[in-house]
Amino acid sequence: MSPELETLDQLLGGDLPLGTLRKLYPDSGSFNRGIIGLLDNGDVHLLAPDGSEVPNWRWRDVFGDQPGVGQDFVLRLTDKGEARIA
Repeated sequence: MSPELETLDQLLGGDLPLGTLRKLYPDSGSFNRGIIGLLDNGDVHLLAPDGSEVPNWRWRDVFGDQPGVGQDFVLRLTDKGEARIA
């Protein structure tokens, strides 16, 4: 199973922080590309630590080059994402 599909599968159990999901990917580059792809496709929502949805123009800031940046942000599965793995 690809890391992206594994991400969606893990999110069936509820929202998860990016720091937890990062472990499903072999490196930071594939993690960033995979999660941004899921966001672009509408499979997941990105939530800030305060629970607000992060607008798409801020996604790349969360997935920057700084280690640890964005770890407290959370992904939430959408109905579209759930349908991909159901």
